[in-house]
Amino acid sequence: MPNVEEDRRELARLQEDWMDAMQRRDAERLEELVAPEFVFTAIHIDPEPMSREAWMGAAMGGYTISSFYYDEMDVVVARDTAVVHSRYSQIASYNGRNLSSMFRLTDVWSRREDVWQVVARHSSILA
Repeated sequence: MPNVEEDRRELARLQEDWMDAMQRRDAERLEELVAPEFVFTAIHIDPEPMSREAWMGAAMGGYTISSFYYDEMDVVVARDTAVVHSRYSQIASYNGRNLSSMFRLTDVWSRREDVWQVVARHSSILA
């Protein structure tokens, strides 16, 4: 049976790994971390949810992260599902549009065959 504390530590590490892979535009690592059914919701960018394909296109295209950090993170694990609530800051842009800000994020992860993948993210801008 999985250890919840170990899962929490692993998921906190995976959150950092995910954003690091985005910053480096590491498509191979993003393919591993982001589930096929992933959906991204950010009302401040677009009222419609973004598919994995569209999100990956943005991540590999015009989205540039200069720096990022999490200054708050709460990981809730329920068997093979986890919800990560965090406060995240970034210095970033997308095709020249400034996206530097602080955000409240809610990420949903699913464990499949002992591997965690993110299946959803909701992002709300704070400042």
